[in-house]
Amino acid sequence: MVLDPICKDTAPQFQEHMTLMDSVVALVREVGESLQAWQKSGGAEGTWEGSQFHAKADQWAHQLFEVGLSKLPTSLPVVSEEDLSSIKSDGGNRYWLVDPIDGTASYAEGFAGYVTQIALMEKDSPVLAVVFAPHYQDLFVAVKGDGAYRNGIRLPLASSSSLTLIDNYSTPRGVAADLYNELSFRRYVECGSIGLKICRVAEGIADVLLKPGQVRDWDLAAPHLILQEAGGCLLDGQGQDIEYGALRKHEGMIAAGEGDMARRVASWHRARLLGN
Repeated sequence: MVLDPICKDTAPQFQEHMTLMDSVVALVREVGESLQAWQKSGGAEGTWEGSQFHAKADQWAHQLFEVGLSKLPTSLPVVSEEDLSSIKSDGGNRYWLVDPIDGTASYAEGFAGYVTQIALMEKDSPVLAVVFAPHYQDLFVAVKGDGAYRNGIRLPLASSSSLTLIDNYSTPRGVAADLYNELSFRRYVECGSIGLKICRVAEGIADVLLKPGQVRDWDLAAPHLILQEAGGCLLDGQGQDIEYGALRKHEGMIAAGEGDMARRVASWHRARLLGN
């Protein structure tokens, strides 16, 4: 489902979303603070499964979410990266989409660039989102139609004075290096998880994120709503709108503070894939 604008006055569930927000924020903060403690007490231990690292804390955080969400007045299914059966199931018209740790590799290595995040999905579209970066104490929230906020301040906080790219490494590498040079970027920001990078674009610290390769619904849904409510744009690697549900995976992702810039990067990326 493609995200579209909503009018508060015609949205019967808008007030419910606002009421839920306080409880969800409290839960996400609890998970985030637990992750910080676990990072130094065995939670960062885990195993690699292909290209994905799974830490003990992934499951612990998932369990905290399950318990906390079960206590909310509205009982909804939970789809979580850490619950294979939930991923394969149809969440229905309304469900919680949870990424207990986005940036698990960073978390396991003792770095700060991880988040815990959750989105309330209605008809496979995020309508409420919370992303929390415990190390920075940065809390990003959005309700569809009510804007996006970081620590209570409306986003975007600022616009970059020079075109800025954000990615994982200390200097641009691979596709990011080519994009940086060919589209005349002037600044580069290093950041960890996908969710945190998208939120940094939403707040105006960076202008563009290009992520080649496969990404999943839980990587994107919560920060997508935050970016959109801040006036930004999220597309897949081919420049198409992100649609959630079904296979729950996407080939590549582009986040930008403006739609025109997202489409410009998408055009560049398509040409690169074709060898032009």
